Amino acid sequence: MVLFIHSQANRDTRPHLIGGHGDYVWQTGSFSDPPETGLETWFIPGGSAGAALYTFLQPGLYVYLNHNLIDAVLKGAAAHVKVEGEWNNDLLEQIKEPGPIESN
Repeated sequence: MVLFIHSQANRDTRPHLIGGHGDYVWQTGSFSDPPETGLETWFIPGGSAGAALYTFLQPGLYVYLNHNLIDAVLKGAAAHVKVEGEWNNDLLEQIKEPGPIESN
């Protein structure tokens, strides 16, 4: 389980966890309020902070980024979370091993 804290000084931001979601999200950062659940992307107003809690269920590489993609790509507002462990086929089964992209 990981708690992500997200803030941006003067612009609105929309964090997103590629490969996951926010199990519990406090968009305004108030832990005394009930969290929203199961959000793919959430909204953090400029000048405030928010938090999201996520439990990683599968190993892999997850990307946490700002959905203002200019910030994510050009300014490096992205993080990578590498999760190790055993793959659970009950959650998701891989049919074919990844390989090179084939062109037609």
